[in-house]
Amino acid sequence: MAVKSILVWCAGVLVVGGTLLLGGKTSWGADAPPANGQLQPIPDQSATIVPPADNGQSQPYLLGDEPLLAEEDEGVEFCGFPCCSPPGRYWLRVDYLMWWSNGMRLPPLVTTSPLGTAVADAGVLPNATVLYGNQTICNEDRSGFRTTFGVWLDNCHTWGVESDYLELGREAGHYNQYSTGDPILARPFYDVQNIQQNRELVAYSGVTEGTISVDAKDYFLSTGVALIYNLCCNDWCDPCVDPCNDPYCPPLLFCCRTDLIVGYRYYTYSDYIVIGEDVRITEVGPTQNWRFQVEDSFRARNDFHGSEIGLRNKLHRGRWSLEILTKIALGRTRQAVTIDGQTIVTPAAAAAEIRDGGVLAVRSNEGTYTRDSFTMIPQLGVELGYQFNDNWRARLGYNILYWGYVIHAAEQIDLNVDPRNIPVVQDPALPFPAFPGKTSSFWAQGLNVGLEFRF
Repeated sequence: MAVKSILVWCAGVLVVGGTLLLGGKTSWGADAPPANGQLQPIPDQSATIVPPADNGQSQPYLLGDEPLLAEEDEGVEFCGFPCCSPPGRYWLRVDYLMWWSNGMRLPPLVTTSPLGTAVADAGVLPNATVLYGNQTICNEDRSGFRTTFGVWLDNCHTWGVESDYLELGREAGHYNQYSTGDPILARPFYDVQNIQQNRELVAYSGVTEGTISVDAKDYFLSTGVALIYNLCCNDWCDPCVDPCNDPYCPPLLFCCRTDLIVGYRYYTYSDYIVIGEDVRITEVGPTQNWRFQVEDSFRARNDFHGSEIGLRNKLHRGRWSLEILTKIALGRTRQAVTIDGQTIVTPAAAAAEIRDGGVLAVRSNEGTYTRDSFTMIPQLGVELGYQFNDNWRARLGYNILYWGYVIHAAEQIDLNVDPRNIPVVQDPALPFPAFPGKTSSFWAQGLNVGLEFRF
């Protein structure tokens, strides 16, 4: 901007000088010499300087009929502030989130069969009916929040620092059913010992009665800190000028700027699924009235640490603004899966006995498994903003992110079971169920509504 002002000033000097040399309207007088004995030019009477009106308001100076200063446009003005950046050095923002995610996919976990089905066929797939499982859960809308705090490090709003924290509420899936035999309840699996579909009975009239439950939840969190650098603003203005007091930077219909974002990002996604049963033997025999309390637990956690780079493009017009955010995080994801099973056996006339292993979590797959992997997580956001005044702005937007390499707890359930691994443990036994170590993806998307305060 300084270069442009110098060029204009030089052009003005050349014009005035040329006019003087060609004998313009400016004349020299010899009849009224100054006190110091030197001749002085008489001011050009064709140029009338109009002083500001004495009405208490600031008015532009006029040279002839041409305004030297640009008039202010209606709407919110950012006079005295960097181009295309709202007033204020600090900003604090709070958003309410309504997001969705892809959830977790369950295998068949609870089955039933029509009353009268033979015991050997009760709850056995593929002829049985799946009561719970073989479906996706935790994929419905959920509430969350995001907070953002930032500060500009210079008056031109060229360098800044911003931090944010995002958390989605836990989404849960739940199933619970008690039966004395109507309906029939069973837990299906594939018997690798006998090479056929099989099941464990939970409720069958005259044989067993009991309760089966399934509980699942997932959780997502993100936080980070970034350095902001203004790459460019609109071509008409220098990034650090007062557009309302610069005659060469008139009010614009719109203005835009692009900021580079570079920083640190942390993501975590975790989920778990717990399958429990409480069964009492009703069949006449040596184990009548024995009680079996079984629990299979699968827990998964994904932690991402890495760097993040992105662009934030802003377009302003009056009170309105449109912002497009594109980012990608690159770093390491640490995956951890914990599988644990337990069975409590309580005979009719004896003390309870705790045994290691359940039905789907037994000695062949129990334990904690970890793995590291390189990961890229892209994110896209679009927001519409409205500036109420110099301090408050409302925002409405949409965001989506994709995490392409995560591990889900439900995908670590192996329905290939060797019954000899189910307590009481018998030898020899094949290593089933096993730890599959399957990986898939996680995505989350949704709307955000927020308020931003700048000061």
